[in-house]
Amino acid sequence: MHFEFEHMGTSTPFELPEGVHLLGGAAEDHVQLEGLPPGLLTLRIESHRLMVEATHAFTVGGVGVAPGVPRLVLPGEVVGLSEEMRLKVKAPDGDAERQVGTVAVLKHLLMDLEEPPPSRAATLQCLIGADVGRTFALAEASTELGRGKDVAVRLRDLAVSRHHARIRHHEGAFLLEDLDSPNGLFLNGKPVKAPAPLQEGDVIELGRTLLRFQAPMGTPEPEAPPETPPTPAETPAPAETAPTNETPAAPSGQDMPERPRVRWEGWLIGLGAALALVGLLATYALTP
Repeated sequence: MHFEFEHMGTSTPFELPEGVHLLGGAAEDHVQLEGLPPGLLTLRIESHRLMVEATHAFTVGGVGVAPGVPRLVLPGEVVGLSEEMRLKVKAPDGDAERQVGTVAVLKHLLMDLEEPPPSRAATLQCLIGADVGRTFALAEASTELGRGKDVAVRLRDLAVSRHHARIRHHEGAFLLEDLDSPNGLFLNGKPVKAPAPLQEGDVIELGRTLLRFQAPMGTPEPEAPPETPPTPAETPAPAETAPTNETPAAPSGQDMPERPRVRWEGWLIGLGAALALVGLLATYALTP
């Protein structure tokens, strides 16, 4: 891969093979450039892809990158090391190398982008590409991404295959898989060789398109209904009360004594009293 280091108007070209290289101003650095701190940049070159990580803050195309955060750098982009130092990744001769249209692939580098509104369905937001600004809902159990007319997420990107990738949703988890696309599929800058789980803010790269995954908004749990007091099986017996002088009322359903029966009892009592009085008088008269 070809590079060009610019410092105070002076350009220094150099070339690096695939592998991991340290770039800085120390003697032990693989690429020693005057005026740089020791071990400033770590360059990882794999399959014509360049990932850059620095010990100090730097910029790529004017976008700030925090220290220790890997950044995908494309041919033609400029890495700003300071106000006077720049590192340019030169485009290869011809157009044989696949060009990936993206500015950043890691979610940590998308802090300045406006967050999409929360959705009850998972979504893909197009950040870079012909469909930039569009949002695609992932409402089905299986969603295919590609350029074909029969896919759910159709991208107007000639570098994208007709059936490029698939996102499967099962038991709350989302899995991303490559459908053997010629140009490959990348998740957060890493190639997807096997189904990979998706997390909130993950970046999917296919062709010259960059998509950001947004997990579905959690469904609030329904409120529990208010507890109702249990219905007693039997009505409790009334509490006992102290006895009173009042005559208790006759229970319902019982017949009251009839008035004629009361009068006959009175006559019998009176007759008995009269006979007793007569007996006493007779006894007294016969006594000498």
